[in-house]
Amino acid sequence: MPCDLPVPDHLLVPLLEVAADTLRASDTDDVPPALRHLHGFDRRGLMHGPGPRQLRAALVRDEAFAARVIEAFTARPSSSAVLDAWRDGDPADVVAGAAARHDLPTLASVLWACTPPRAEFGLGLVVERDAQERRARGDAAADRARDRQLDELTEARRRADEARLAAEAEAAQTASKLRDERAARRAREERAEADAAEARRRVTELERLLAAVREELEAERVRAAREAGRVRAVQDEVARLRAELTAAAEQSERSPSRLDARDTRALAEAAAAAHRAATILDTLARTTAMQGAPGGARPARSMEKPLDRRVQPHLPSGVLAESPGGLDAMLRTPDAVLIIDGYNVTKRGWPEASAADQRERLGIAATALNRRLGCRVLLVFDGDGITARPGIRRGDVRVVFSDAGEEADEVVVREVAALPKRVPVVVASSDAWVREHARANGAVVVGADALVALVKAAR
Repeated sequence: MPCDLPVPDHLLVPLLEVAADTLRASDTDDVPPALRHLHGFDRRGLMHGPGPRQLRAALVRDEAFAARVIEAFTARPSSSAVLDAWRDGDPADVVAGAAARHDLPTLASVLWACTPPRAEFGLGLVVERDAQERRARGDAAADRARDRQLDELTEARRRADEARLAAEAEAAQTASKLRDERAARRAREERAEADAAEARRRVTELERLLAAVREELEAERVRAAREAGRVRAVQDEVARLRAELTAAAEQSERSPSRLDARDTRALAEAAAAAHRAATILDTLARTTAMQGAPGGARPARSMEKPLDRRVQPHLPSGVLAESPGGLDAMLRTPDAVLIIDGYNVTKRGWPEASAADQRERLGIAATALNRRLGCRVLLVFDGDGITARPGIRRGDVRVVFSDAGEEADEVVVREVAALPKRVPVVVASSDAWVREHARANGAVVVGADALVALVKAAR
């Protein structure tokens, strides 16, 4: 009979495997009553859960079952070899050899089932050696776990350092962008202040020039009135001389001549001289009238013939109006006016900017065009939909907003129609309705992209 020493089940696995095979191969009548409920299980089912404990208990309690199992177990070559080594060798050496072969369960199963001499001593050695190995494996596993944890901590620290460095780099990049943006904003503000100062200087200069022109115009009017009086006096004198000459000629024809040939010839010569004088005075009167008119020899504008169609801006032959060169040439035409469909252009030129920034950038670009090309510029923007915003004038650059309930498109077309036909007009818009109605009023229409290209090319 096997001994019932407290040996761990894992050291008896070889014996319990034979017991499971014996149970499965036994007839129903030979199965111990305690194991009948396990008779139909396969080896895997018998070797898991409560199966090993129940097989071990049956080996201790049922002699017949234990005898069959021990007989089958000792018949195995490995078991008989271990039993012979135990009988002939030193217990400590046998246990050490089994441990070196990782075969302690076979030795423990032989000693527990066959109970050879010194079996209890050998089982004690086996159990202690197994405990030492398990502790060693546990320590090694703990060391591996610590090493693995240390590696994980090292990797986590490396990742944290990478994340910190990336965050610091991103913070530095953000700070650099912020500095650049602040510098750009300061540059824009300084440029806007310089533009405002230049605009104020130009307004002052234009006001001074306007005052001088008004004084000169007033003096010209006085001179023209004086010359007109002289012209009327000369005309009256010419008319009087002509009347006298005509009367003298008629009287001469009606009256019989009492003059001799010499007197008649003298009188004819005097008449001819008077006629020449009248002709000269008449020519002088017309010349004086022309010179006395305001603006020199040009006739007054009120006497000009009304135009049938609007004057077109100058476009060189072979150059497209939509090209930067063509648009530049048209805006250099004297008295030319550029009307811009505000947001239609800014959304093409600066789509990422806010509405206020778009208006500011277009205003700066329009001021630059006015200075460089001399054209007048009108910027038209949509109002806020509630009330009309006041217009803004900066020299020859004017900004207007549409009234509530009105779109900027209508204002653009209305401004084109309000300008005299003698004024060349260029409209910048990509809106189909604006383009159609602006052309109907005689304006040359270019797309928003053409104006944006001209503005950005001039930077």
